[in-house]
Amino acid sequence: MLSRGTVCARVLAVAALAIALAAPAGTAAAGVVAACPSSNYEQPFTPWLDFASYVLAPNGGLESGADGWSLGGGAAVTAGNESFYVHDAGDTRSLSLPSGSTATTSSMCVDAWSPDLRLFVRNTGSLLSTLKVEVLYVDALGESRALTVGLLAAGSRWQPTLPLLLLANLTAPPLVTDGTTSVAFRFTPLGSWSGWKVDDVYVDPFKGE
Repeated sequence: MLSRGTVCARVLAVAALAIALAAPAGTAAAGVVAACPSSNYEQPFTPWLDFASYVLAPNGGLESGADGWSLGGGAAVTAGNESFYVHDAGDTRSLSLPSGSTATTSSMCVDAWSPDLRLFVRNTGSLLSTLKVEVLYVDALGESRALTVGLLAAGSRWQPTLPLLLLANLTAPPLVTDGTTSVAFRFTPLGSWSGWKVDDVYVDPFKGE
């Protein structure tokens, strides 16, 4: 697990790249919020020697169906949980993303110490396809932004992603306001004959470590 100092150094080193990659988005999260609500911390990635504490994104396990998600192009909640059942042994659902689809979470509160996004994925289509992961937010000028934080490749079995560095806090209001903002996450399969499954979307809030 990376120390806070190491992560901070990495974040500062790629700040310029994050600003360059940020592009206007049609939809984004709700903007600045006064304070993040209390959260339930979990350690879902311990089997992979990641002992960080994470927070599940709103309905990040899809167990409440599509509640809070914006689905398009055939994206749907389907039966079948990620095979490790890290959130709960009784979980039964996941997100299906066929070619041409997109799925966006509802917004959640993050702050300047929320560096990583991590989730479980499975490639059910062409092995040449990738899954684009974006963070949606509102920048300091009030502009809606979409920042690509990952282009994922995976096999046909469920697997956890590596931590995806969440850089929105560098170009969004947390650095110049009360330290918090709202973000949402968008998932889009890329390539012909693509098909993906997504489950258990977590953010590392750098709490309880």
